[in-house]
Amino acid sequence: MLKIPEMDIDSQMMKTASGEDFNMEVSEIQASVVNEVNELGETALFTAAKKGHLDVVKELLKYSNKETVTKKNKSRFDPLHIAASQGHHVRMMRCHPFEADAAIVMLPDKFGNTALHVATRKKRAEVIIERDSRTDLPDIEKSLLRQLALLNSRII
Repeated sequence: MLKIPEMDIDSQMMKTASGEDFNMEVSEIQASVVNEVNELGETALFTAAKKGHLDVVKELLKYSNKETVTKKNKSRFDPLHIAASQGHHVRMMRCHPFEADAAIVMLPDKFGNTALHVATRKKRAEVIIERDSRTDLPDIEKSLLRQLALLNSRII
């Protein structure tokens, strides 16, 4: 029979990570879970954005980095573009932690469209000008956001 040495609780506690080390380990675990991808190359953030689960998006963004937010799935869409195509763009933008980096919002998808182009084309851009987003960038067909909005009877 194998005998397991007994340790008192104080000894066990002293051997575990403490304070900052423990917090860092927990943060690393949370980040790795948030960054895991499924067979479609989608993260939890991508799925939550696609389904419009704002509370889940907000929570996941706490543990996300710039790479997670801009990571494209196998179909070459990122969380912001998929949210825009599903009509969740405005709500996603308001909880975006990288709001100071307007470049993320202006990243093109595989067709050259920014999330703003997608939202406008899908007639889901109630409010698309936020956080100094550039509306002067054409999409792959050389259409400007203002033109798309007018075509879709949306005023920007």
